[in-house]
Amino acid sequence: MEIRKLSAEDTLQRQQIDTLVFNLRRDFTAQPVQPDEYDEETASWWGAFEGAKLLAVIGDNHYKMRFDGHDALMSGIGGVGTLPEARRGGYVRHIFNTLLPDCYERGMIFSNLAPFSHSFYRKFGYEYCVPRRNISLGTYAFDEIRLPREKAGTFTHILPGDDTSALAEVHNAYIKDINHCIRRDFWSDNKAWKAFTASDPYKTGMFIYLWKNAQGEPKGYIKYKDIEGDDGHDMQVDELMWKDQEGLIGTLGLIQGLESQYKNFKWAAPAYFEPEDLFDDLWEIEQSITCRDMTRIINVQKALELMRVPEGSGSWVLEVEDSNLPQNNGKYLVEYAGGKSSVKKTNKEADISADITVLAQLITGFRTLDSVLLTRREGIEVAGNIDTLRKVWTLRPQQITEFF
Repeated sequence: MEIRKLSAEDTLQRQQIDTLVFNLRRDFTAQPVQPDEYDEETASWWGAFEGAKLLAVIGDNHYKMRFDGHDALMSGIGGVGTLPEARRGGYVRHIFNTLLPDCYERGMIFSNLAPFSHSFYRKFGYEYCVPRRNISLGTYAFDEIRLPREKAGTFTHILPGDDTSALAEVHNAYIKDINHCIRRDFWSDNKAWKAFTASDPYKTGMFIYLWKNAQGEPKGYIKYKDIEGDDGHDMQVDELMWKDQEGLIGTLGLIQGLESQYKNFKWAAPAYFEPEDLFDDLWEIEQSITCRDMTRIINVQKALELMRVPEGSGSWVLEVEDSNLPQNNGKYLVEYAGGKSSVKKTNKEADISADITVLAQLITGFRTLDSVLLTRREGIEVAGNIDTLRKVWTLRPQQITEFF
């Protein structure tokens, strides 16, 4: 078995795996294969080979995500697939055994993915961390969400090729303090924003509207798609971002004028968002939680160094077990004061011991210490210093803003 990065010459085999794994269909004899453009700035593909035959692949997308007010390098895992005849052969595990150490050496701090099976990816150190709140309600309900006429502001329809600086301004303000959100200015040549605005609305039914307040300041935007509903057309929100309350209310004001076109408003919102705060009558709001995205800590020490600290001063010791990345194993002394912290390896007795999966939920702020202690899963033990630990492990807002 050989594990290596894919090259353009491997395109045909990779695309054939895609068609089999993701139930796609393509006539490779009628459509000549165009070699993939492997842009190392944005992504790389890894594969497991037996001889010249590609049996399994994993995509490693390169991102910079927000974490407790800082930027952190992140590997977004996608496109994982194995040929049917090669399944249960351990090929994905072998790729991860090469890919994860490579991520560590390249300075990645986190890795995220959307799993087909949560239990499968726990074997590689990933844990469920980022739920989504599915919201659905009639567009008529937005009649009550409006700014006074003198504050109504203006909307601009953003088309492919338009200037994206105002969108970026809103986006950067929104993601500043939300963990897992992705910086779109990470890559050169404005690649992310060009892709975000590339869809022709007249062909695809995907629309982007920027809202500016009465003073002309960009405050919010919405990207949505026209989809066929059960009894008419619905508005499926792809992305909704705002700078502040004025930006949120102002941007949602667009929907008042679209009631004749769309029956329902649907949005896979971040779990921290509370639609109940917007409407007077709450019976019409339908909600459900999707337990989807998973996170892995690639570099524990760097994550601890970036993690928010409590007020005042204190210290605590964490012991980590990581069977996939032994570089993370050991005990860490975290000392904090005045909003800053220092982290170093230590031989002191641990206040808390955690395996790498439980640690993902704690470090990213998805769960509190008391919440994690209720889990039926093994992998966490508290020995002492619990008052400090309760101040350390707090809830913070989460949202995955890119799909990979």
